[in-house]
Amino acid sequence: LAKNPASDDEKKILRNFVAREATPEERDSFLVKNYAHLNDKARGVFREMSATDQFRVIFDGPMKESRDAVEILYGRVKRFLDMELQLRALSARTGNEQEKAKKQPSAKMQELSVRIAHSLANPKYEEVPASERRCSGVDQKLEDTTPKLLEGTVKGVGGMIEAMQKKYAMIKGERLRVVNETKDLWKLEGEKTVPKAQVNTGWKWIIKGAEDEVKKKADEQARKKAAKEEEARKKAEAAKKAEDETAKRGRSKSKDKSKKDKEKKEKKEKKEKDKTKKAKDSKKEKGKSRRRSESEAEEEEESESESRRKKSSKKVKTKAKKTKKRKRSSSEESYTS
Repeated sequence: LAKNPASDDEKKILRNFVAREATPEERDSFLVKNYAHLNDKARGVFREMSATDQFRVIFDGPMKESRDAVEILYGRVKRFLDMELQLRALSARTGNEQEKAKKQPSAKMQELSVRIAHSLANPKYEEVPASERRCSGVDQKLEDTTPKLLEGTVKGVGGMIEAMQKKYAMIKGERLRVVNETKDLWKLEGEKTVPKAQVNTGWKWIIKGAEDEVKKKADEQARKKAAKEEEARKKAEAAKKAEDETAKRGRSKSKDKSKKDKEKKEKKEKKEKDKTKKAKDSKKEKGKSRRRSESEAEEEEESESESRRKKSSKKVKTKAKKTKKRKRSSSEESYTS
């Protein structure tokens, strides 16, 4: 900061615009979001704050569960103011300031500080005598400081309503008790009114146990729906199982049938093969016998022709001998003569 001092514009922004006024929308949104952690007193204190203090409270984020919400609200404002003072002090620097040297504590103070820190880090507890105790003991129950939801028991004067939207000078989700009524209006706490005709459109009744009853009915319906879905699933599984069994039986039957048909076909083919083989064998035997008879006939014809040839040649030889003898005898006669 000493090397880079803030400019005049930055100083002006830091001095004048650190905190701003909270808008009504921001205020209503903070009340709705933190409804469970703010009791009636804390909500009243927040509404009575100035718009700037409301912004300081909202700037610190959402509320958390605490014993005293009012103290938390004031603590937030105080912390923001301290931050503003620091920022304004920083904005007033010129860059020429020198940091003051810190005074070092004496050796005795350092030793004492070490002893105190050691005793705090390692405490030794001793039981307080019963005569000197200021409380009833450690078993006492703390008061429940959890904010309770506002609920009514009747639909009318004394009942509780909840705004369903930002309307009737109320924020969404805000609950107020009915204190009186007219012909067309219900009068609420804080001099506010709601028209009777806009029930369940702009506002609704809050009856104690009604939400539990609605939740119970929803749970019952969900349970019945789950039971129906489970029953339908079981039926579907049973139907699928039966279908699978039927298909399995059908496949086994078709398999057996196809096996039988195959056996029949094989038997028929075997029979046809045997028949064809027998026919071929008989045909072959017939051919052999025919060829044998033909060869025998040919042999007989050859033998007959050979015998005839021999006879004819014998005749020719005999005739030739006779002719030769005749010629010889004629020649001898002629020679003689």
